[in-house]
Amino acid sequence: MGMLRPLVKLWMAKDAKRKVILGEGVSFKRQEPFVMLANHTFMFDVIHVPLLFKKVPFIVANQTLFKKKATRFLVSQVAHVIRKQKGQSDTATVRDLIGAVKRGYPILIFPEGDTTFYGETNYIEESTMKLIKKLEIDVITCNVRGGYLSKPRWATGKRKNRYAEFYYELTIPKDKVKEMSVEEINHTIQKALYHNAYEFQRKNMIKHPGDKLAEGLENVVYVCPVCESLHTIRTHGNVVECTHCHTKGFVDEYGFIQGFSIDNLIDWDKYQRKFKVELKNSSVSADAKLCFVNEETSGLDVLGAVKLTYRDHMLHIKGAYDQLIPIMDISNPTITFRRDFGFFYQGRHYLFIMENYSAAFLRIVQDKY
Repeated sequence: MGMLRPLVKLWMAKDAKRKVILGEGVSFKRQEPFVMLANHTFMFDVIHVPLLFKKVPFIVANQTLFKKKATRFLVSQVAHVIRKQKGQSDTATVRDLIGAVKRGYPILIFPEGDTTFYGETNYIEESTMKLIKKLEIDVITCNVRGGYLSKPRWATGKRKNRYAEFYYELTIPKDKVKEMSVEEINHTIQKALYHNAYEFQRKNMIKHPGDKLAEGLENVVYVCPVCESLHTIRTHGNVVECTHCHTKGFVDEYGFIQGFSIDNLIDWDKYQRKFKVELKNSSVSADAKLCFVNEETSGLDVLGAVKLTYRDHMLHIKGAYDQLIPIMDISNPTITFRRDFGFFYQGRHYLFIMENYSAAFLRIVQDKY
């Protein structure tokens, strides 16, 4: 880690310009264990957040990060990682975290559990607060701002002038942890980590130019706010269009959507969530590559190209593999990376590397994201 760290610092400096703000009581040279919590705005903030600390924290990471070369290198060679397997109990993860603290290491948790798709801090699990209460050590938060619009999770096109700010704060000293209830800790942490990327951008108006700023939007929005049609949003370059009402707009260099009645994804998602019944009753198809996740090796067994279709509360898989799956029998549905739709069915872990509509498929089978 010591040999690699200077190279990783250069890599992260190229990934995004950083502004670091240290609050009182926070030092990168700190040796005493602590819990650090951060909001999750873009993929590499998992490296940016702990990078400057002399004592490298142990980070909780989902097993999916071990499946692609770039992230596998980071989590296996650059960071201390507590690897969370699909289906692994929280008890096992907590035990590993407590063990790291007892050995004198800090720990880093992104309590949302996933990178934001829409630009707003997601729901934070209360189980993290129970761990804080049990450990009784200092709690440091890092509020990451600006990173989302520099590198949106859904985007397939690159942005220039990538930028992020990292605000470190000693949010709860260890002596106060003892006095606070789990609910009070939860309220304090949620307030410390909350971030709205579009409110930040309206104040700062940082340019992120590019030639494909809109591409990938159809993976996160599935209802047109003008005509209320489903699965009709298409993108090309910077252009966004509804194929039903032919409303056409574009994503500007500040990340805002022009030409539609809603100019940001936070409000667009709040709008489309009202169409839950219509979504369940709709039909949608997408091209994908189907893999089975090998739980023993954490690798992917590739089956090949398929057409994934939803209609009448069933998933229809046709192509390299044929299967009919009732959505009521699916468990643990997730989206990983930009648009990989996965779930468990009859003891198998299915993973579809989607061309589009991943959010619609996920929302059809569950309402987490």
